[in-house]
Amino acid sequence: MKKLVALMLALILCLSLAACGAKEETGAKIAVQKGTTSFMYADALKNTTTTTYDTFALAAKDMINGNADYLFVDKTTAKALQKEITGLKIIEIALSSENYGIGIDKNQADLKTKIDQILTDKADEINAIKEKYMNGEEDKYVGVTSATKDGSKADQQLVVATNAEFAPWEYKEGTEFYGIDMEIAKLFADELGLELVIDDMEFDAVVGAVGKQNVDIAMSGITITTERLQVINFSEPYYTESIVCVVKDSNTELDAVGTVVDMLNVICKK
Repeated sequence: MKKLVALMLALILCLSLAACGAKEETGAKIAVQKGTTSFMYADALKNTTTTTYDTFALAAKDMINGNADYLFVDKTTAKALQKEITGLKIIEIALSSENYGIGIDKNQADLKTKIDQILTDKADEINAIKEKYMNGEEDKYVGVTSATKDGSKADQQLVVATNAEFAPWEYKEGTEFYGIDMEIAKLFADELGLELVIDDMEFDAVVGAVGKQNVDIAMSGITITTERLQVINFSEPYYTESIVCVVKDSNTELDAVGTVVDMLNVICKK
């Protein structure tokens, strides 16, 4: 499955390049969050300029302000952004399909085995967590509190690296963490009999943090890619996501496109 996802991403990128040619920093401006697969996709397109931001929310707001033409973002996050930011329109054509996985320290093979087993054994509970956030059932959301990381208790803690700027997967309100990944992380910790520690950091640092400074796993809507598999192990996939294009409500240039190639031709020829 992991190899299949990597091949799918490679195929989509090849289609993009076939439609758009080699990269030139001109034409349409695409906003993305740095370090994401959305950035990898956008950066492959000819006649476009890719601008990176610390969060997708900042990227979306800058597009609304007229500083970008398009936003490439994971679809579930795009829907969350629509609730937060007025004036966004999602183009309902997937630029790519990809699988999310939990990143796991390569030196903890037993932890991967245990997490994969929890994903199987608790599938119904995990699906319920996903569904309540996808459906916006806010009265059912559960805040998750992080313990303080303590190196002397490394064998008693599950330390999770995340970027809490990625609703509905992870975000923060006050001192509590919310989101699909955060509630699943709490489930992992409970099932493993460990104290949960959430280490909030920039997204492009999340994967590299695993296996360092007692960080055990990464959960931040992380796509399984060949490149990331060089650094960390991944659990079995727990969600299939798509990258979509988001524009301002007033933008009608993509309304009539029927395929991803049609859409890329418009974007690359802008």
